[in-house]
Amino acid sequence: MRRFGQFLMTLGAAIGVLVAVAMFAHLGVAGSWLLNVALGKLALIGAGTLMAGGATSIRLAARREQRQLLEVNGIGKPKQEV
Repeated sequence: MRRFGQFLMTLGAAIGVLVAVAMFAHLGVAGSWLLNVALGKLALIGAGTLMAGGATSIRLAARREQRQLLEVNGIGKPKQEV
């Protein structure tokens, strides 16, 4: 889970950098400037979403590891008696 999160964060950062470079170099995919702006914004939103998803998965993985360590050491959830 941690590797997947790091991959998503790296992919999001790479897409963000590529879009920023394309904007500064005035490169466009579509013929109209309006479509280029819209595609750039969508790409930046997608990059941010990938980075947020990666950060969330890394946090969940860390929480799972911490919970497993606590349970191994007997500090975790107490067992309920019936």
